[in-house]
Amino acid sequence: MKITIPKSAPSVFSVMWGYVALAFAVLVSIAAMSPTWARHWPLLWRFRHAFRSHHLALIGCSFFLLTCACLYVLSQIVAARLSVSNASDPAVFTSHELAGFVRQSRDAASLIEFRKYLDGVIEEDCSDLARAVAIRRWVRRQQSQEKSVWLPTRVNHENPRRLLEEQRRGIPGACRRFAYVLTGALLSVGLDARVVNFSSSLSRIGARRHDVVEVWIEDLAKWVLLDPTFDTLVLIDGKPASALELLEAVAAQQMGRITFDRGGTALIPHPTREAYERWCRHLFVAMSNAVFDGYAVRGVGPKRIRFLHHSPDSAYPVFRKSLLLGVSCSGLFLSLVFWAWTFASLVNE
Repeated sequence: MKITIPKSAPSVFSVMWGYVALAFAVLVSIAAMSPTWARHWPLLWRFRHAFRSHHLALIGCSFFLLTCACLYVLSQIVAARLSVSNASDPAVFTSHELAGFVRQSRDAASLIEFRKYLDGVIEEDCSDLARAVAIRRWVRRQQSQEKSVWLPTRVNHENPRRLLEEQRRGIPGACRRFAYVLTGALLSVGLDARVVNFSSSLSRIGARRHDVVEVWIEDLAKWVLLDPTFDTLVLIDGKPASALELLEAVAAQQMGRITFDRGGTALIPHPTREAYERWCRHLFVAMSNAVFDGYAVRGVGPKRIRFLHHSPDSAYPVFRKSLLLGVSCSGLFLSLVFWAWTFASLVNE
């Protein structure tokens, strides 16, 4: 069953270009004050003498400050540089086929090459869930227990092979790296997987975020959450839970229903209900798992991974983010215009 994603607010770039068009209109009005157009705009031409270079510079500075203020407010929104849309209907997360989802090509050379890392990891004739758990445990073992390598770092790629090599070399990394390595490993053995992010808030100030993975288990006909950082399955009422089920249990304050199945491992860190209670307020699901085909988490450009958001608390501020970006772009454009006009006025004076 395919479920259509609800239409979101106008995209960031549609709003941005709307403001650029408005800025262009202002520029045309400024150009109307030139001597060439004076006979058509006598009033504006006379009005130009009211502006002096210091007035224009002050206006340019004002637009620049407006740009800085908008960019600061924009930077305080979680996932501000990403393309995010809202899904008010939780049913979109339960379906195997998600409209608009970009799937990894099964015959990609890099995916086939990655499969070699898993030789001997999976037992023959085991269930999909058992295979997924075995791969999750293998991914967790690729990182040492040294505290120095458990620091979250900012990386500019989502390539599972590169991330695995960095992990083995002892380069610091945390849940995000685990999630993309596990996603790549699951895909390489023919399982369908996607990256999921939990966030405690939509404001970056004080927000706690955590990356996990969901794998589609055909025998259960559902997505099952795997947390490679804690090397665990999350159970609700004793059954493997999805990210959505965990989010709903936390929202309903039913923490007693949540338990963990680590398969006997004693590796640290250990999962706790309190940690998931802090994280699981907002759900972001990646709309592509084509990490071997060059798809990445980026703000602009081709092959970017979009995210679908859901929360019982509040919707993602798509329009506000677009508006802030549009105003900041327009403010920067107008600031440059007025500064250029300032220099032109200084020359004339």
